[in-house]
Amino acid sequence: MAKRRTGLNGLDAATHGGLPAAATTLVMGTPGAGKTVLGLQILAHAVARGEAGVLVSFEEAPAELRRNASSFAWGGHLNDANLASIDARPNREGEPTGRFDLQGLIAAIDAHASRVGASWLILDGIDQLLRMEPDTESAVAEIQRLDDWTRKRGISTILTAKRADPNEASAIHLSGVEFALSTVLVLSAELVGRRLNRRFRILKYRGTAHVTDELPMVMDGGGVHLPSASAFATPQGLEADRDFVSSGSTRLDDLLGGGYYRGSGILVSGAPGTAKTTLSALFAAAAAERGENALMISFDEPESQIVRNVRSIGLDLQRHIDAGNLHIASISPWRALVEEHFISILALIDRTAPDCLVLDPVSGLLKASSGESPFPMLERLLGVTKARGITTLLTSLTEREQPGTEDTMSHVSTVADTWISLEYAARAGERNRALSIVKSRGASHSNQVRELLISSSGIDLADVFEYGSEVLMGTARVQKETEEAQARRRERIERERRRSELEQQLKEVEARIAEAQSQKERIRYEMDLEAEAEDEADRLSERHQRDVLGSRRGGDADPKGGTR
Repeated sequence: MAKRRTGLNGLDAATHGGLPAAATTLVMGTPGAGKTVLGLQILAHAVARGEAGVLVSFEEAPAELRRNASSFAWGGHLNDANLASIDARPNREGEPTGRFDLQGLIAAIDAHASRVGASWLILDGIDQLLRMEPDTESAVAEIQRLDDWTRKRGISTILTAKRADPNEASAIHLSGVEFALSTVLVLSAELVGRRLNRRFRILKYRGTAHVTDELPMVMDGGGVHLPSASAFATPQGLEADRDFVSSGSTRLDDLLGGGYYRGSGILVSGAPGTAKTTLSALFAAAAAERGENALMISFDEPESQIVRNVRSIGLDLQRHIDAGNLHIASISPWRALVEEHFISILALIDRTAPDCLVLDPVSGLLKASSGESPFPMLERLLGVTKARGITTLLTSLTEREQPGTEDTMSHVSTVADTWISLEYAARAGERNRALSIVKSRGASHSNQVRELLISSSGIDLADVFEYGSEVLMGTARVQKETEEAQARRRERIERERRRSELEQQLKEVEARIAEAQSQKERIRYEMDLEAEAEDEADRLSERHQRDVLGSRRGGDADPKGGTR
């Protein structure tokens, strides 16, 4: 089916491309639901794109409609020359007579549409005209005649009509027309927590896929918004980023296996005072320090209070704010519907174009009125931020009724990629903060509980101190560390004493060895002298024997003094 975009992102997403390009769409709803505003907004966006349209009013004068629409950001486009208008209000003083038909009105519309080259036609309050036809079947037949003309001319036509009972599927004076037309949109308005809650639903849309859920609808200075529908337009099959961004703490980055994945969703949950805001401020400051844009939205504290509080740990957010890299916005959750907060957050994202986003705490949205839980809104918001590559950190309080559990009040833990849990470890009359990583998809992270230390120089994560099967923190840890340090000192002193004794013994042994070596050398010397003396005695004895033998034989005297 050929479709024509309405210019309303949420509506185009919910209808998978817009409204029929050559057919009639019925928009019906209860009073105050936004039927007229929706039709005028579509027409204004069309004119702003350079298209043309015709506005036919059966309830208010066109000038009055333009005046009322001027309060919206797009209201000025309704004064464009490409927009023709017809005041078709019935004469309230006269009484209808004769057969009822729209032939004359269609002829007038056709003339205006030809003059401006219209692609859009809005008939606002058609029920005010058709109430003059007592025969419902005849009224429906006239609507079918209008639809035939619409299809022939290739114009996108929108009819707005009232629906008195929210539980009824038919418009006033048009019972059965929902079966004759191919596209029917239903708007409703009801009080929820003393606030007007508007809803949107596509009752039918023949020949095309569309969102079948009932969606929240918000109306503000920008007109009608369908915030939830934007999630259906989130691009699929995105390439997962493999780069890490720092959490602001080197120790925490190490525990996470490198940091947070860029474009991922992170949840930091914990009881009040466990340093959720501190960790989120560190994350935002680290992004600003890298030269990236960071947006921090607080549902608890004003900007000045956040800046003041984190200054106590040596973190200066003001310089990043002054440099334009950090934006802090404070939102009172009870002042608006959850859906309105969603629109505000999207507007802040569009204006600041952040690389990193912080919502602190998202559990504060429970204070806001809504026709649905805040959880779907947060899930859809994460879908939007992931599609845009924005690394998003959410903080949340843990369940008050079950402080020992790791469930969060906003129940966003199931959709977060990384979940950091903060809690108190009470021991020996004191509370100590403990940090653990419940999960971090795609990263090799630590499963150990670490003590979170906060001081004027920042935060730190103490190494695990195990004592048997326990992990000690606070003064118990300090006491045990002191005891072990003293034991190590005693062991060191004992080792030094023993070493001194051994050294003394070694010296004594070495002295005895030296003395023995000296005695050995003296004995060897004496032995050498004895050997020399013995050799000399042997030589003398041998010579004496030769002399004696020579004399006995009577030999001649030897020329050298001997005999022969």
